[in-house]
Parts: sequence; structure tokens; C-alpha cells
Amino acid sequence: MRLLGSSIRPLAADIESAGRLPDEVVADLRASGVFGMWLPSELGGAEASPRDVLAAVEELSAADGSTGWCAAVAVGTNALAAYLPEDGARKIFSTPSTIAGGSFAPTGRAIVGDGVLRVSGRWGFGSGSLHSDWLCGVCVVTDEAGTPVVLGDGRPDARLVFFPAADATIHDTWHVSGLRGTGSHEFSVSELDVDAGHTMGMAFRPWPQGALWRMPPMSLFFTPMAAVPLGIARSAIDEVVGLAVQKTPYRSSRRLAERDVVQSMVARAEAALRSARAFLREATEEVWTGTGNGEPASLEQRALVRLAAVNAASAAVHAVDLCAEAAGSTALFTASPLQRHLRDVQAIRQHVVLAFPGFETVGRVLLGLEPDTQLL
Repeated sequence: MRLLGSSIRPLAADIESAGRLPDEVVADLRASGVFGMWLPSELGGAEASPRDVLAAVEELSAADGSTGWCAAVAVGTNALAAYLPEDGARKIFSTPSTIAGGSFAPTGRAIVGDGVLRVSGRWGFGSGSLHSDWLCGVCVVTDEAGTPVVLGDGRPDARLVFFPAADATIHDTWHVSGLRGTGSHEFSVSELDVDAGHTMGMAFRPWPQGALWRMPPMSLFFTPMAAVPLGIARSAIDEVVGLAVQKTPYRSSRRLAERDVVQSMVARAEAALRSARAFLREATEEVWTGTGNGEPASLEQRALVRLAAVNAASAAVHAVDLCAEAAGSTALFTASPLQRHLRDVQAIRQHVVLAFPGFETVGRVLLGLEPDTQLL
């Protein structure tokens, strides 16, 4: 991924300006195999270890945050192939380079038909929607009269529905400050008939046999996202180190690198990054090793993976802030990568699985209180 990252880095500003990944970058990502890292081996995927996935996403994110985010979303979404009906998964993910994206927001409706669901809905935050092959969105299942179908446990039947991206309308809504290059637009379909085999319930029962699918599904989906801010922080530190040996601030006789406060800021940023990365690796590898040995992940282990992910975003924001402050007025200019890093890492921290309330969820687990386990 390092070689690919070196070719993406010079394009970062153009990616942000265009609001999407260039076709050549998407083609290179497909060829790199990153999209197949968490596909079942039965579909030609690599079933890579969490450490390898985190390293690949971090490397891409150090080159460009938007590219890294799109890669992370596709890796996590493609892992859903393990929970679709096998025949449907084989049709959707016919090659390991397939790209899927979408939304877990239940803002769609699906009417039950004969072997199909008639789907209508509009979903937001469709990262990578402009280059995805397939999109997905959660739908509440109803009958023809619009009455929600209820499962045996009394919950409404909600299904994640996959459909070709070409069948969706992409709405130009992604006008934001950070992660501009992800093209995370809203997308919609109207009365689209979808094969029932291209849908999955929210019980997450995998059909492949690999050890990867014994990991908690949520730990699979959000850990690649947590590697993105770490990559951005790595790039920010490298950027300010390069600047510090060259820049002599106005009304100063010393370079930035020779100023005590800058030395402290760079060291603190490095410590924040490395400690957050170590925690993320430790938490995910503990679950990976345990489930590989047939031991189900405990609630506390699942909570610690979530905590490590939220902490990664928080620590990265802190590290990038330190770098921008150390750089002085240079970081104010849009020509500086630090300006983009600031906006990108702040955008990432707003994502539901990486946002500050995640600390509260994990805190409840650690304190022995009843938590909301939907994202654990």
C-alpha cells in the first residue's frame, strides 16, 4: 500500500476539489486488492487479519484522508457478504474487486412480494457512492397496506437491501468542510424490485467458515474506519516535521524545530498517535485471537474495541491540532496539507461509531451498567 499511497498523495488536493476519487485511483485501489481484504475466501477474498487491514487503511489515509475513508467503508461494507444469503453474495461480489457502500440508517421501506422486495427510500452519507458498484440501505419491511412486518420477538423486520449503484439516484448533497473527496452524497431508489437474496436481516448469521466471521460484526465494520484518523495524524506529524526544519517564523532568529514549544507539541502528537494505534491493535487482536480459538468475544472485549476506535479518532484530532498549532499561520492556508488534515479529522470524529458518545457507551459497560449494545 505504501507504493500506492505515494502515487495518491500528490492528488489529494485535486481529490478534495473534485469531491470524488478519480477513476485512475479507483482502478489502482481495485488492483491493490484492498476491497477484497475482508471478503470471504469462498468469494476469492483474502480474509486478512485485522492488523493487516488497519495497516493498509492507515497507509492510504496518510496519503489522502478521503481515499482512506472510502477504502475503509468499502472494506467494512464488503464484509457484509458473509451475512447475505450465499447465492446473493456470490452474485453481488462476483469478483474480489467489487466495491459496495451504503448506509445503516433505516430510512427505506420494502414491501414484501413474491421472491422480491419492492424498495423505496433515501439514505444519507453514501461514502464512495460515485464509484461503488453496489449500494445498500436499511429498510423497514411492510405489507402492501404499509403495516410493518413484525418478527417473532416483537421487533419490526428491518433488512439491509443491496442494489446496483446504477439503479440509484445520487443527489448532490455533500457540501461539507471535511472529507470532501469521499462524495458521501444522499442516494435514493423508488419502487425498485430487489431479489430477496440480495437482502439480509440484522441478526448477522455468517455462512462462511473462516475464523474472521467469528468476530463480532460491529468490530469488523468500524475498526477500519478508526485507522483513517490515525493515518491523517501520521501525515500531519510528518508535514510539520518537514516544515519545522525549514521555517523561521517572523521576528525570530530560530527555526521552528529549535523552539521548545514546537518540540513539545511534536512529541505529544507522536505519543498520542502511537498510543492510540497500539490500543486499537491490542483490542482487535485480543478479539481476533480469542474468536480464532473458538472463544466468543465478551461484552467487555467488544466494548474495548469500540473504545479503542473512538479513542483513535479523539487522539488523532488532538495530534493534528498540535501539529497545526506548531505550524503557525502556515496551517491557515488551503495550500497547506495541514489545513485539509484539520478538516478531515474533525469530520471523521462526527461519525456515529467514532463520535464522543462512544465513550459513554463503553463507560456504562466498565461500570457494570446496562449499555446500548447496538454498536458493540
